[in-house]
Amino acid sequence: MKSNSITAKLRIQTLTGINIYKKIFEKSDDKVRAHIKKLSLDCYGQESKHLQVETVLNLAKGRNTFLLAGTGFGKSQIAKLYFRIIPKKQQRRYTYVEPFGYLLGDNQVLEKKQAGFTAINLSKLNFNKQTAQDISHGVYQFVYLSPEIFLNNKTWDELFFSKDFQNRLGLIVVDEAHMIYIWGLVSSCKGSKTFAVHVRHADSGVFRPSYGNLGAQLLFRNNKPILLLSATCRPVAVAAISQSLKLDEDSLDILRGKLTRPEIRIIRVTMAKSLASSLDIIKVFPSEKDVENTDLVPSLVYSGSRNRTMTVLDVMNRAQQTSGPHRPKYTCARQFHSCTGDLDKVDCIEDFANEKFPIISCTMALGMGQNWKRVRMVVHMGRGDPANIAQMIGQCGHNGRPGLAVLFVEKTRRKGKNSVKQLVSGPEQTNEDRMDALAITPVCLRVAFSLDNLLGYVPISCDDPSYIKEREREITAGFPPCQCSNCAHSNLLELIQNLVWASKTNFDDIMANKFTQTFDVDLKSKYPAQRSSQRKRKFTETKTAELDTYQQILLSDLKEYYNSLDVSAGELDMDDLFGPDEAKNLTINYSQIESLGDVRELIGGECFAGQLRWILNQIQKFQTNQAAFKSFLDSTPVLQKVARSSIHQTSPAHNSQSCPNTVIPLTTPVATARPLDQPPTKKMIAAEESKLRKAAKAEANSFSKRKAEGRKLQIAEIMRTTSSPSSNSSSA
Repeated sequence: MKSNSITAKLRIQTLTGINIYKKIFEKSDDKVRAHIKKLSLDCYGQESKHLQVETVLNLAKGRNTFLLAGTGFGKSQIAKLYFRIIPKKQQRRYTYVEPFGYLLGDNQVLEKKQAGFTAINLSKLNFNKQTAQDISHGVYQFVYLSPEIFLNNKTWDELFFSKDFQNRLGLIVVDEAHMIYIWGLVSSCKGSKTFAVHVRHADSGVFRPSYGNLGAQLLFRNNKPILLLSATCRPVAVAAISQSLKLDEDSLDILRGKLTRPEIRIIRVTMAKSLASSLDIIKVFPSEKDVENTDLVPSLVYSGSRNRTMTVLDVMNRAQQTSGPHRPKYTCARQFHSCTGDLDKVDCIEDFANEKFPIISCTMALGMGQNWKRVRMVVHMGRGDPANIAQMIGQCGHNGRPGLAVLFVEKTRRKGKNSVKQLVSGPEQTNEDRMDALAITPVCLRVAFSLDNLLGYVPISCDDPSYIKEREREITAGFPPCQCSNCAHSNLLELIQNLVWASKTNFDDIMANKFTQTFDVDLKSKYPAQRSSQRKRKFTETKTAELDTYQQILLSDLKEYYNSLDVSAGELDMDDLFGPDEAKNLTINYSQIESLGDVRELIGGECFAGQLRWILNQIQKFQTNQAAFKSFLDSTPVLQKVARSSIHQTSPAHNSQSCPNTVIPLTTPVATARPLDQPPTKKMIAAEESKLRKAAKAEANSFSKRKAEGRKLQIAEIMRTTSSPSSNSSSA
């Protein structure tokens, strides 16, 4: 496999199909480079980069090429430059195929149309026989489609293998080539941890092993070159992709571009709140009272799941101290993920590009092929795959101005490695190790991302030879000093505190640590109020005895109140609805009870109408009359624990003479009979019926038991009689 070099192999001119200009074909390499640079200036008004020129030259030679360059490098410009060196007669029948193009949506199609090309993004909805016929006749010069259509669509197979289409085929481009490895060739994770890293990025793509079969189909391309593009691709991924696409060392050139982005300042912040709550977002966005929506820093907030994109919008609503994140045309932030409606996706992308709102809460679905120059800040929530994170943070800093990447990471990950001592350094790191290493490594984060791309692991020590070598390379190349959170840790707190004032006008000063706050912002008021936890209090022996007594009183009084109600509960009595456990919860937490909700939480809900209100009234009376209750206890013997079957009635001690100034209903268990002139309540009738049923059941059980015992005795008597000697002699 060749790296950063163009082989001297002769250019290919096929008898059929698309070929470059003959005069360009006969030129030397240096003259071809000069011609490509001139084309870029004449057609697009900008000077082409060295690696763009080298890639087009390589394709002109018919060489398969794998270009590794960072986000924002201009990889999409290469196909357009290659198109310009094809004769105009052949341009009309030139077809460019990109199997992963559907990931970019209609953005690339729109870009090509604006540049004067014809393009289509194929999907199940628009790909039919008529569309296939249009492609075969050369109506579209650029064709984007999904791997599903490329591999498993009969109509596409008929089109792709037809003579007319093969003669029109000029170039096959596999953009985001690392997705072949992520989707179809993942093998480094084992056992139950296979998806531990993959599920951290919900929309990075569904696991599709069949995507590893692209190579067989791509062998039929009329000897035309393949261009592989990726911003992040580790050595193990490059090797696996080459093997999958049936490309050996002699048939593939690898060109490595600028992967390090010194203009991006990487800040790693340990989360103080949970990942699910996303409340740490409050630290990086200002209130609407301080900064207007139109002046907010254009930002992307990446979450690991679709649900958390909405959570982020809710938290940003708290940060701004406003309402309205669920409005479809919200002027602060909007949502974007793979399940967002197609029209909403288009509106979101167009409105963001037209500066109608500044912030997008999204998943990795937004990170495929976007190239927005207005993005200044990228926030990533939670630990994740370093290669994916590198691609996401690469979305900022495209306009020549510095960008900021804020990585919020959990302090600990369940079943993960949360200290440097647990990790190994070197290519032996698994995907889980790389994810955890990025969250805790003490080395320069800029170098860590670079080594992960180049060597496939995250360094965890400053003594790592590869780390030292990369640092020396950056110094030799004239890179500015790194300002990441590990290299400039002393400025981290100041930067985070100043972000709550960030706007378009002062963002550069905040990045350079030159901004001074006018006053401190109170962030505590933006967080949701924490509910006071019910702590188990410790009481003295005297207080414990007092609460135990009141617990029994509460049980007996509530039972009397329940029996006085005209309710039909069948076989249920008060002991089934409210027992000692509920009464104990109320008594030990009596000082914290202030509302019906507190009572409901302590006893688990209301079992009959009026229960919560009655209990709340009794507890409030107990709270305000504890002194009188204590004096009553001093003059009254401590009540014994009451059996559930006891019948309760108001005690003679509970009156105004024995306990003046008290309004708490006190009862003691005494047996009493119901007055003869009082009709029985429904509750009493139901209880009596229940007793009769229980008695009948007990009698039936007793009868069955007696019958079984009699049967046993009868059998024993028969056995004894048949085995006696007298019976044997008589039978003889």
